[in-house]
Amino acid sequence: MKKCLVLFIAMINVCIAFSQTLKEKPALYSQPVHLIFKSMVGDSLLQTGVSYVNAFGEPFTVRAFKYYISNIQLQYADSNTYKSITAPHLVNEADSTTKQLSFTAPAGTITRIQFLLGVDSIINTNGVQTGDLDPAKGMYWVWNTGYIMAKLEGTSPVAKTPGRQFSYDIGGYKKDENAARKIVLSVPSAIPQETSLSKANNIVIKADVLKWFTGANDIKITEYPMCHEPGTLAMQIADNNEKMFSMIIE
Repeated sequence: MKKCLVLFIAMINVCIAFSQTLKEKPALYSQPVHLIFKSMVGDSLLQTGVSYVNAFGEPFTVRAFKYYISNIQLQYADSNTYKSITAPHLVNEADSTTKQLSFTAPAGTITRIQFLLGVDSIINTNGVQTGDLDPAKGMYWVWNTGYIMAKLEGTSPVAKTPGRQFSYDIGGYKKDENAARKIVLSVPSAIPQETSLSKANNIVIKADVLKWFTGANDIKITEYPMCHEPGTLAMQIADNNEKMFSMIIE
């Protein structure tokens, strides 16, 4: 009888241990997602200081190119979505370390990626912040108390300004002046499900600066070399910016 009791207790302990092991096992596997940002001029990689020509035959060189990425969401083949908790990320052409953003997401077949070009009104109304939202990054209007969603600066011989400069700071977040844009990109070839963190999904997001000048609206440097405030011109350029993104998988 004593031996049977010991055996029975041992079996119970094994069952409890097995049950605890099952509870600790995650219900879903995870996979790493790497967003790699590439600045383009048409089919060519952007190089600052190199002369390019826009759709209107206007030569230009780029000195600065920056934009915010925030509110990232992934859509899966089963129609589920995942909202990343990553903070707003500033992509800066002058800083190669900003051109990759990595995070962990649930495993599954990703079919679409959605993000906000810029930052939302909640961030804009919370005043000065830190990290990539630090005003020292050059993307905050102190005079207007709000963030610049995207910036493009350079020179062009057709610009009728001192130093032949053109400068577009696209911002604004009021009801009729919201320069942030929701970007939705379909994955060209579905990302396969991963079952460990040993493999990476490299999603390359291209941003074509030529789209700043054409797309939804025609923006000629000779006519509009500057935009430094919310309003009609900022909204028109923001509409163009919505068209500048495309995606490939590496």
